[in-house]
Amino acid sequence: MYFSDVIGNKVPVERINPSFIRRSPIALDVLRLDQLHKVISGNKWFKLKCHLKEAQCRGINTLLSFGGVWSNHLHAMAAAGHLLGFKTIGIVRGEKPVNPSAMLQDAESWGMKLVYVSRSEYRQRYQPEFHRILLNQLSLSSEQVLVIPEGGSGELGVKGCEDILSAGSVVLADYDEIWMACGTGATLAGVIRSTQGAAWVRGFPVLKGVDFLNADIRQYLEPSDDRWSLELNHHCGGYGKTTPELIQFIKEFERETGVPLDPVYTGKLLLALKHKVESGDMPQPMRLLLVHTGGLQGRRGFSEWNSD
Repeated sequence: MYFSDVIGNKVPVERINPSFIRRSPIALDVLRLDQLHKVISGNKWFKLKCHLKEAQCRGINTLLSFGGVWSNHLHAMAAAGHLLGFKTIGIVRGEKPVNPSAMLQDAESWGMKLVYVSRSEYRQRYQPEFHRILLNQLSLSSEQVLVIPEGGSGELGVKGCEDILSAGSVVLADYDEIWMACGTGATLAGVIRSTQGAAWVRGFPVLKGVDFLNADIRQYLEPSDDRWSLELNHHCGGYGKTTPELIQFIKEFERETGVPLDPVYTGKLLLALKHKVESGDMPQPMRLLLVHTGGLQGRRGFSEWNSD
């Protein structure tokens, strides 16, 4: 089956005008990766697709990867496996919860085998010896399984993310800067590579204390890929953390624009823009493209959206 039979190749770019930028010199567009697919939405598909192609080329039909109980990556991999005919195994951090998250329930419904490991074991997720132990426990060999790094990162994940801007038919000459939230930095690295210096790319990490992220991203880039930067102080307390201001902002933004946001990634990105505008940090005219990286299914993990 061709991937394009399951996942569309194009996503819209929308011009939005929320109240906080109406008196600023900013023209704001949003690349709606959240509209790529009803389940496998956002950047997770782009990070997965080259891994899936690698498995197909090698005749491998089982995928194994890692994540937490609310992992967007495991959720997307389980859905992709179900739709494209792959068996999937999710190595989940921590003990099996009494009440599994909605994400894990979805993954199991799509046929993913979930294996729970202790947090100390999970810290070995990048070690080949740990992979060998896991495969032995599952009575599988390395020839039968493609191990995908946590979050779908690695070189194949970065390569897939080079297609993000083309999925929206983005014309780089139309923008001064491209902004996106980031976790591991793989998506950001792919977008940086695809721009070839034609626009400044700015990443907003959603984790606290990630000075190391510069080096993690740079390993995937050429020295000439130097038109990018990270903004480290817009994480709202750290990964998965929220503030009352963030939640209120997301709900007001959605009422104004009709664009849904998640509180882990893109919500923090838009709040960062609001803070910069209100502080006078963006006094010059700017044509700005924000990348909406999806993750909306994860809102079910926050009480503010449990009734959605």
